[in-house]
Amino acid sequence: MAGKYLSLSEYKRMLEEALNDFHKALTKRWMEDAVDAMTHLSPTVPCSAESWAWQWPPEAYGHLSGSEDFCGFLTWVEDGMNGSFREVHCDGHNPQTGNDIECHVERNLAQIERLAWNRRQEVAKFVPQLEGPDLAKLEAAHDTYLKIAGNLGFKDTKENVTALLGKREVVDNVQYLAGRTGEEQLWFTGWTGLAAATFKAGFFASVAPTLQNQSLVLASLATLYSTRATTIEATRRNIIRCLNWATPKLDEKITVKTFELGDKMDTLDRVRSTLGVVTSLSKEVGKVMSPIGTALGLLGYLGGIAQEMTETRNAMSLQEILQGLDTSLHEQHVALDTLEEDFTADVTRLQRAIAEVHSFNLELYDLTANSATGRPDKRRFEVDLKFVMDIAKACFDAAESYSGQLRTLMTADAADRHLSGRDWATCTGDDTTLEIRDALEQFMRTACARFLLAGEQVMKAAEAYANTDAEKKAILQELLKDWKDEGIARNRGKIDPNPETTEREDPGKEAQGTDRRGLEPRKPEDPNSLDPYEKDRRKDGEEYRIDG
Repeated sequence: MAGKYLSLSEYKRMLEEALNDFHKALTKRWMEDAVDAMTHLSPTVPCSAESWAWQWPPEAYGHLSGSEDFCGFLTWVEDGMNGSFREVHCDGHNPQTGNDIECHVERNLAQIERLAWNRRQEVAKFVPQLEGPDLAKLEAAHDTYLKIAGNLGFKDTKENVTALLGKREVVDNVQYLAGRTGEEQLWFTGWTGLAAATFKAGFFASVAPTLQNQSLVLASLATLYSTRATTIEATRRNIIRCLNWATPKLDEKITVKTFELGDKMDTLDRVRSTLGVVTSLSKEVGKVMSPIGTALGLLGYLGGIAQEMTETRNAMSLQEILQGLDTSLHEQHVALDTLEEDFTADVTRLQRAIAEVHSFNLELYDLTANSATGRPDKRRFEVDLKFVMDIAKACFDAAESYSGQLRTLMTADAADRHLSGRDWATCTGDDTTLEIRDALEQFMRTACARFLLAGEQVMKAAEAYANTDAEKKAILQELLKDWKDEGIARNRGKIDPNPETTEREDPGKEAQGTDRRGLEPRKPEDPNSLDPYEKDRRKDGEEYRIDG
């Protein structure tokens, strides 16, 4: 995710401030409209959801319509409503009768205050409820996925995320296993004690595509987290924009042109003068019959005898503003639905793409099918035991690096509950993203276990080869001594393909293929859950289809 986004605390603060500003402006505007209705002796106030408390008796007319100076509450509103109206006093004086009456304005202002607060609360409930997801958690998960992708060899062309990529830790440990080194050694085909030809064609050939595909899935997950966070951020900002649009509109004034009769009577000479212009103009119209020609000769409506003036009015009515706010907030719900649908479509495309990739290219060749009963070639080849042990060491190093990547991957789990939308609810894309993440994690666990098994099988093959004569056995013993001194043997026993558990998992068990049911695209009627399927996915046969 690039750019500055609103933190969860910032958004909550901005939303609260925007709602409070809206409430304050709404209360002011509502009271102004009410005062205008009162001074015109109207029993109707715009947007009132309740019947008003007053039924104006005739003796109150002079008190309300004479001048705001006679009503303390009307004066308070006209002067800008400084302080609270509850601190204002009105004796209810009626200048027409000279008597004091009961002033009901305070009760009606209190009713407006209550209505404005209720409307503020209604708006607060109507906005998309997005106070749950913490984008910082999603950003951390995004960075984690991208870092591990870099460690598995992913290369990014965009400079703005290059700094997030890892240091190719796994790649640096095992890249030569997929290279020409293994292919050029004739001894593979004559390896004693192991199905060496299968091992070579299967395992070594699967290293490069496995790392590449896993890195692509990780980078894709990072993009999905960024995309999901963008839907939340965009909607949050638009909510604030909607409120910030309505608040100033409540107090926005415009200048309009009106006309007044004036105090002086229009003279007949002026009327005749205007009539003469109209008469002469009509002759020209008859000649030209051109809209442009007629417009050029006009003096103005009524010949300019009406006196033009300007008047300041509210730009929009209270009803128009509140309806506009409701409409704009409703549009945010619709827009968020659309964004979530698009997000789910992106997730589904990734899900289907992964499902089409064979296990061979996602979690290495399945070593659990290998045994130490391969037929040794009758031809004898000289085998460099140091080279063989270097291969074993590279496999162990790769397994250790994978275990480290898995421990890093676990930290992204903190973002799981924040991959959500309104009211913490998840869409299909959210749940499917987590299913893809879980499948990827299992692919990496399997790869880790298979690297570990590969190292063990290579060592056993080396031991079987060394047993062919004393000299080779002595060389192997010396190499194993060096391993012990370097701590390789000790560290090998600590490599855990599943760091989420407290005990060390059996590599042979973890090396079994990943359950890929979670990669099947959901049906529309399936509920959002981690595993909505009742039937097991049809499993592949015993033999791998490498071109699958």
